[in-house]
Amino acid sequence: MLAAIALVWGLSALMSFVPWLHAHGLYLRDAVRGGGEWWRLVTAMWVHLDWRHWLADACAAAGLLLLAGRAVRVREALLVLVACGIAVQVALLRVPAIGWYGGLSGALHGLALWAALSVLRVPGLPRAVGVLLSLGVIAKVWVEQSWLAPVVFEPSWGFGVVRAAHAAGAVAGLACWLLQEWWRGRRTPAPH
Repeated sequence: MLAAIALVWGLSALMSFVPWLHAHGLYLRDAVRGGGEWWRLVTAMWVHLDWRHWLADACAAAGLLLLAGRAVRVREALLVLVACGIAVQVALLRVPAIGWYGGLSGALHGLALWAALSVLRVPGLPRAVGVLLSLGVIAKVWVEQSWLAPVVFEPSWGFGVVRAAHAAGAVAGLACWLLQEWWRGRRTPAPH
């Protein structure tokens, strides 16, 4: 578990604080759509705008990976984090108002919902944790109303918060959980 957290922290720090990686990793809509720089769909989630942004996402990732690690293998949680991050970038391609993006927050919303739903399946873990976290993610996405304003400038951060990424991440997390449940259902023999 600690190795997974160190991997997320290290990769995101490297992408955020090495100038060349930051410049070539950030999601830039025009560079992806018109310039063929498709790798930005994979790298943008690791790029952060400043040390506070990085630290907030890094701490949230650590907490969610620790929670998910109680219910599933760490490898699965990392896979969901990456899948949600890529899904967020692909979704942002459909939102012309978002010209650039960086950070783990969209992917973390997906990981949070997926982890919360996964916790509900594990006997011995408090169901209240899964229920409250699920409701928290859903309520946050609803309150942000990204369908009305995909980006909102946040003075305390000094940049626009891409709320559409949070909603896209939550939808991706739900999709990952549904796919996981479908796959488990196929692998589990039906009772006679």
